[in-house]
Amino acid sequence: MAFIKPLLIRKHLAWMFFLLFFSCAQAEEFVAGRHYEILDSPSVTRDPSKVEVVEVFWFGCNHCYALESNILPWKKTLPKDVDFWKSHATWNPTLKIHARLFYSAKALGIEDKIIPAAFTAIQREGRFLTGSSELEYFFRGFGVDKEKYLSVSNSFGVNNAVKQADKRMRQWSITGVPTLIVNGKYKVSGTREVGTDRLLDVVDFLIEKEKRFLASSY
Repeated sequence: MAFIKPLLIRKHLAWMFFLLFFSCAQAEEFVAGRHYEILDSPSVTRDPSKVEVVEVFWFGCNHCYALESNILPWKKTLPKDVDFWKSHATWNPTLKIHARLFYSAKALGIEDKIIPAAFTAIQREGRFLTGSSELEYFFRGFGVDKEKYLSVSNSFGVNNAVKQADKRMRQWSITGVPTLIVNGKYKVSGTREVGTDRLLDVVDFLIEKEKRFLASSY
């Protein structure tokens, strides 16, 4: 019966090695250069005590529209030490008009209502939401009259918000949307390796990575 003990030890060690290998595989599930990029020049976040996640999007992007259905429930589960916000893309005049729509809604405090409505209007109803009259009518549906909309849309605050969004686009070298920037360090975009349905898995991985980094900094 003396051989039983060494056999059990070997089985125990084999199991330990398996668990170690499995843990390492899990830890390295997402790797830089394959599933996400490390930004050459990290950007300053608006609250250094939190892990920041910024979604760069466009109302006219069907992938952004698809991601939105995942963003909504995901946002509700985020802990208080994660700061999530959106930044609209600004590549061309059409996107700048939609960016102004988005930042006008934020200034009016109706961002949560406007986002799903704008996505639906453009993606499902085939509306462009680029003409002055069309936008005035769109905002009127949320109780914002023409004068109020024009005043807010052309305000210094909204003009500056669009400029800042454009600056972020260039700083982060955004070439496609949706793209998520995690803590000013990492860029996560849809690729062959990472489909739209897996973007938030990569973001969650990087959030935990940054939480560990922040914890070790104190």
